Amino acid sequence: MNMDTTSFAFIISLAAVINGLGMVQLLLSLGEYLRTRHRLRITHYWVFNLVVAFQFLLHILLWWSLWNAREAAELNFLTYLYLLSGPILLFLGTSLLLPDVEEGTIDMRAQYFHIRPSYFTAMSMLWLWAIFFWPVLSGVFGPTAPILTAYLVIAVVLRLTAHPRVHAVLALANWVLLVAFIVLYAMQLGAVGRTVTGG
Repeated sequence: MNMDTTSFAFIISLAAVINGLGMVQLLLSLGEYLRTRHRLRITHYWVFNLVVAFQFLLHILLWWSLWNAREAAELNFLTYLYLLSGPILLFLGTSLLLPDVEEGTIDMRAQYFHIRPSYFTAMSMLWLWAIFFWPVLSGVFGPTAPILTAYLVIAVVLRLTAHPRVHAVLALANWVLLVAFIVLYAMQLGAVGRTVTGG
């Protein structure tokens, strides 16, 4: 069913709030870092920084992409629960990613590899959710499935290995895929939904 804008705004608001909370967490952590960095001993790790920036952009992209759900052929309470599970998984990934401050020190490399298994488990589940978003809502796979499958493979590999070089290469690969995804599918609001439904 194609929902009118008012109905859709009501339906999607909880997903938007959950997604927005992840963005707020990231921004609050950045503000805290900027405010207290002169008092902290910080060990930076560029892969961690790339992943955090990637995570922030994922929140923005998810918010933008949720508009596609308006085109769903069927949206009932169960499919709504499925729709909500994506923002919840992204929020959990963000919560796991943020660094701990212990005795005035932040070791971003140690933090990254410490949270690696749980973070990439959450992200693997997020990519599975994204792959099956259109089959659950409308019965067909979306055109985004190949890129989302590549994201899933990357997340599983990063979940299974702690090799720093693999993480460095695949963190960059995530960014290449993100740029490709935006250029191909996210430049216009609701483009994927219109493609799936033929609208």
